[in-house]
Amino acid sequence: MGSIRRACHFQLMAIHPIPAPNYVLTISGSDASGCSGVQTDNRAILSCGATPLNVISALTLQTSEGVESIEIVDAELVRLHVNRLLSAFPVGVIKVGMLGNASIVRVVAETLEYYPDVHLVLDPVVRATSRRSLLDAEGLEFLINELLPKSYLLTPNTEELAVLGQIDGIPSEIQEKLVVDQILSRGCRAVLVKGGHRKERTARDRLYFEDRIQDFSYQWIETENTRGSGCALASLIAGGLATGKNLLESVNSAKGAMDLALTEGKKRFWQGRGPAFF
Repeated sequence: MGSIRRACHFQLMAIHPIPAPNYVLTISGSDASGCSGVQTDNRAILSCGATPLNVISALTLQTSEGVESIEIVDAELVRLHVNRLLSAFPVGVIKVGMLGNASIVRVVAETLEYYPDVHLVLDPVVRATSRRSLLDAEGLEFLINELLPKSYLLTPNTEELAVLGQIDGIPSEIQEKLVVDQILSRGCRAVLVKGGHRKERTARDRLYFEDRIQDFSYQWIETENTRGSGCALASLIAGGLATGKNLLESVNSAKGAMDLALTEGKKRFWQGRGPAFF
């Protein structure tokens, strides 16, 4: 009887094969505390039903008090890992976070020349929440000139947008629009500006794409557990794209998932500030 059941099971699998994994390649730093970076990337991507592949750009020691140490990975090792994973797996989406220096930014930009159909979701990590710099000046220049034009979606918060646009302070709506227009004119397909740093009662993100502007508004959530929120949102969007959602669907789904995670997460007790997505 057992053999009959097994035979039926295998026949059903042949009729309804298990779908192949939807891969997302992440290129980001590792956070030893598990609250941000590749650790958050993986939780977010897996929650979308996609499969993460990881290239580590930096080893960071972080606690709720801030970034305590950073060790940047050799750029040629990053190149080796990225090239090998892209050649071995059918990757549809790449999510990029912390890159650390110009050499790694250049490696990523050069590699993407050979994969024009892969969607790049770029989270422009330039400094930690603690204000410590996570990308050198030359790296920032290369990111603006070489990586932005290859991006399908850029996901800066307002502070990162100010850095990209060389603006002092949080950009006004007019300044935001001017900087975004400059970024889109360079070849980037879409920009999602995260508005959480404005500290308004309503948290509003704004998506610029296809000559359209779409607002996503949620009630402000009071919580200290916000570490890795940018990593999580970009990875949730990447996971949505990898599983077949369009850009608008992916952003909408990601925003809903983040809202739920922040709401549930504020009930958790962590040693210091905890992760935004867990």
